[in-house]
Amino acid sequence: MKMLVRRRAFTLVELLVVMAIIAVLVALLLPAVQKAREAASRASCSNNLRQIALAMHNHENALSYLPASKRTTKPQRSWAPDILPFLEQANMVSDANYDLDCNWWRDTDEATMTAIPNGTTAKKHIRAFICPSTPIPERIQNKLDSSAGDKVGACGDYFAVEGVSSAINTDLPTAYQINFNGASFLAGALRPFEDANPNIPTGNTYPYAFRKTTFKSITDGTSNTILMGECAGREDVWRGRVMRPAVADTMSANCARARGGAWATNDNPYTIGARVDWCGGTIPGKMKINSSNEYGFLFYSFHDRGANFAIADGSVEFISDKVALWVLAALSTRSGGEALSATDY
Repeated sequence: MKMLVRRRAFTLVELLVVMAIIAVLVALLLPAVQKAREAASRASCSNNLRQIALAMHNHENALSYLPASKRTTKPQRSWAPDILPFLEQANMVSDANYDLDCNWWRDTDEATMTAIPNGTTAKKHIRAFICPSTPIPERIQNKLDSSAGDKVGACGDYFAVEGVSSAINTDLPTAYQINFNGASFLAGALRPFEDANPNIPTGNTYPYAFRKTTFKSITDGTSNTILMGECAGREDVWRGRVMRPAVADTMSANCARARGGAWATNDNPYTIGARVDWCGGTIPGKMKINSSNEYGFLFYSFHDRGANFAIADGSVEFISDKVALWVLAALSTRSGGEALSATDY
């Protein structure tokens, strides 16, 4: 005679209790996992900037001067192609992959009308130029230009700090406003190839030529001067944590462009402190880290509470978004003569 055996099973109440416990554990663990992931991304971003700073130092050691922040006459390009050989990426700018005598976006040499590889190489994403915290890491700049040829290139998240625009005084308290002596900017660690004397008043003349920058010319001290900063997410426009997709047409109702996204473009570097909206308006909001990633404004990253910076001495600093604007201005100039203490940032 078969005996019936009653098997014990979970009741509905017990099952709901178990599910509730699992949900609570997931809710407790998820922020910790996200925090650990962001810490790893921030460390990787810091390492990228450290490698870029080291490449700048090696460039200066090899050639006795720092690379130009950009070239705005042919051959137009940013600092990036000049340091790639010092980032173990010499193949990217070898004769087969890049013609340093031609503009960065070109597929054809304007003078000889022969094919060149620049346009193809500039579309390649370079890991050392991308912050892992960026929501869309592999982005493409597509600036339509009928006269010079469409300027298409892979984007990066770091830029050369060319100094401070005189427009910053609008956002500085009277006590901290900067004396520009009539000039439109104060120079940073890196300057354009066609840089005029940055310390003369407007109206004076000076021959345009590359004023080769060395670490000796950073009289504020290399430990008090920013070399590279984060301006992540370009060419999409980010204000706060709200994104508008890039639309480079200034006549479009959806116009939005945080110019200078491509790592090879001569639009990559800029002086900080201006509020010029590509679409013809004015960039709103408080001028502070992580407020906007638009060209000329300030610094922007996807890290919580601040951004990473490569300092001219080769170190990398994470600077809080609470830091005073005048401190960022002081750190962005190479010879402003400001007095900074370790507690200022």
